[in-house]
Amino acid sequence: MHTHIIAGGADDRTFQVMVEDVPRRKADHLRVAAGPGVLHAGGPGLDGIRLRHRALPGRDLDAVSLETELLGRSLGAPLMISAMTGGTAEAEAINADLAAAAARHGVAMTLGSGRALLEDPSLQRTYRSVDRPPLLLANLGGVGLDPALAAQLVELLDADGLSVHLNPIQEAVQPEGEPAFADVLDRIAAAVAALAPLPVVVKEVGFGMDPEDVATLVGAGVAAVDVAGAGGTNWALVEGRRDVRAGAVASAFADWGVPTARALAGARAVAPDVPLVASGGVTDGVAAATFLALGADAAGIARPLLIAAREGRAAETLGVIKRQLQIATWAAGAPSSVALGPEHLA
Repeated sequence: MHTHIIAGGADDRTFQVMVEDVPRRKADHLRVAAGPGVLHAGGPGLDGIRLRHRALPGRDLDAVSLETELLGRSLGAPLMISAMTGGTAEAEAINADLAAAAARHGVAMTLGSGRALLEDPSLQRTYRSVDRPPLLLANLGGVGLDPALAAQLVELLDADGLSVHLNPIQEAVQPEGEPAFADVLDRIAAAVAALAPLPVVVKEVGFGMDPEDVATLVGAGVAAVDVAGAGGTNWALVEGRRDVRAGAVASAFADWGVPTARALAGARAVAPDVPLVASGGVTDGVAAATFLALGADAAGIARPLLIAAREGRAAETLGVIKRQLQIATWAAGAPSSVALGPEHLA
């Protein structure tokens, strides 16, 4: 175990970060998250929700545009590769494949937590490659978030902004976790101020967002929210499989959280004008199109692309998802993905 003293914080005080072989833990996360038995017991909340099917779509398929804007950047499709990894040898190849896919298809990408990079700048190659997605976000956890270090990370990665992940259940279940959330909101607000005009996005890690939390984050000035609902990878179960000490506690949280569809609806109700990303159980382009019709500005995808990137085929998989999204948009009768709305639901 290594103890690092980092000066700073929202109130410029000194706090202690206990780091127990972070690269090894990240490597374990990669291995377990791509394996079996780590999905939420329930789906993302799309049961009974379907897109309309138009036998007369009214236009040619190739006339349907997927282009959009998110956080001031032009994208080729309203898709985001969600945060996954960094800081390990395996992460270098995975992130290179993901970045190449994102650049080729014009979608956004959030890098894995940059905490390891701040501890060891020589790990930069495990996060960044030569390929540059049109929208690239650095990533740090809300616990212990330091505005100065956040700005340093964004600069190190030449990122377009910062994503802050909230993972209270994971931190509580993880034996070496840090469930210290008393000042996280203040730290996020301080990071927003420090990074302005660059955007700060806040996301859950897969248990969903309550509308009250979304409203509070918007009040703190965040530029966008990723509701990251229950329905995909369950990080309590990941921790339970990674470390036997967490298994008994983790099992009770197999069905914990707010399904993605419900989290999205609640977030849109309290934040009608804030960009929202729907992630958590998005496995294909039809699900992405459905979440867009439900009010999301983009759909975030992780596990399917992680599995593909481990085999060097992220671009191929992302291309399939993008084509599925275009076909679903067309068959639902919408002229473009940005035009998808409630009227395109059955």
